[in-house]
Amino acid sequence: MQDKIKKEVSSMLLSLKQGILQVFTANVINKIIVMISNMVITRILTKSSFGLWSYVLNIYSYASLCTGLGLASGALQFGSENRGNLKRFEYYKYCLSFGLIVNAFISIIFIMGSFLFKFHIEGSSVYIRYYVPILLVEYTIDILLTVLRCEGRMIEYARILNVNTILIAVLTCLGAFFNITGIIVGKYLAVLFSVIHIVKITKKEIKSIILSAWISANQKKEIWHYSIFTGLSSVLNRVLYLIDVSMIASLAMNASDVAVYKVSTMIPNSLYFIPSSIIVVILPTIVAHNNDRVWLKSKIKKLYFGISLLNLGTGIFLIIFARFIIILISGTQYSDSVYPFRVLVLGYMIAGTFRDLSVNILAGLRKVSFNLVISVLTGIFDIVLNLFLIKKYGMIGAAYATFIVEILASIASFSFVLWVLKKGSMVKRNDKKVV
Repeated sequence: MQDKIKKEVSSMLLSLKQGILQVFTANVINKIIVMISNMVITRILTKSSFGLWSYVLNIYSYASLCTGLGLASGALQFGSENRGNLKRFEYYKYCLSFGLIVNAFISIIFIMGSFLFKFHIEGSSVYIRYYVPILLVEYTIDILLTVLRCEGRMIEYARILNVNTILIAVLTCLGAFFNITGIIVGKYLAVLFSVIHIVKITKKEIKSIILSAWISANQKKEIWHYSIFTGLSSVLNRVLYLIDVSMIASLAMNASDVAVYKVSTMIPNSLYFIPSSIIVVILPTIVAHNNDRVWLKSKIKKLYFGISLLNLGTGIFLIIFARFIIILISGTQYSDSVYPFRVLVLGYMIAGTFRDLSVNILAGLRKVSFNLVISVLTGIFDIVLNLFLIKKYGMIGAAYATFIVEILASIASFSFVLWVLKKGSMVKRNDKKVV
């Protein structure tokens, strides 16, 4: 048994050296920078202003849920499946062009909505309409980062992440001295600088994208089917982290309660960088081997083992030192965040190990219908639980609801991965087996 564990650890360390370590390190640095910038912003803004800004970000997150209707995921899937084939640039071109059209439409809808609807937190409408158009710039960055992932340029990918995060942190913190308007201006400047930077890095790929032909009608149908199913699943999974804040705002109608709960979610939500760092590097390779059951069984087993070790150690540390961490980050005025923080960290330890990785593996194997069904069911269940538990326990009830849903979603997704790897159908492709 000990020899088996040693072998698994050795294999995991080898994988880290092959790209995961660079991305993981970049994400660690990014999360530290984001945490510090959040600490600065929470101390510069008043509690009421931070609650208002948190609510604006929450509304924006709803807009970003539909970004590109999942075409960024389609670019990753079909770009990876066509690795080494010029056809991949045709998919990149289609996903970038039509994704921007979709995001422009989404921005218009939310801007019109900010004039027509009355939001729960007073004063949020004007900030929403100013902030939502940033969707277009962020989608462009996302597609170009996806291109780097498919091309295996992980070191450059990691560097761009660092530059982007540092720019956002510095400029939004400086902007916070001018209240929420200053933060928004700082964010726009940061993402525009980031676009200039990534365009310079990917100019060769951009030229190939521009010169490439358009994909055929059948290929469009295929990529839209994959993208929409994947996009809807992603929407419903991310909604789990947005419903809580929205329902606390609607039921409590209090910006201070929103601020306290938002503080409790910042680190648990940020922890998902651990599985995502590994997924970012390994998913294109999984997609490239998505018709090779033997290879998948071997590699995926090691992935779960490695992530479980990381999440177990991280979660135990955060639960033990929760009070100290909350006070250090946001101050004693947010001490009420400690208990929901611990509940959410525990939920992450389960979902960050089993749900997130399982969902991405199933997407890579094109099992998008199952992901969508599970996302719909867990989304509905989360709303029902929030209605009941928030009314009964307040904001802590929102943490309970998220925890329960994360457990159920993790069990379902992980079980289906095991079934697919054992006797499910593999992806049928005409390309040669990737070596």
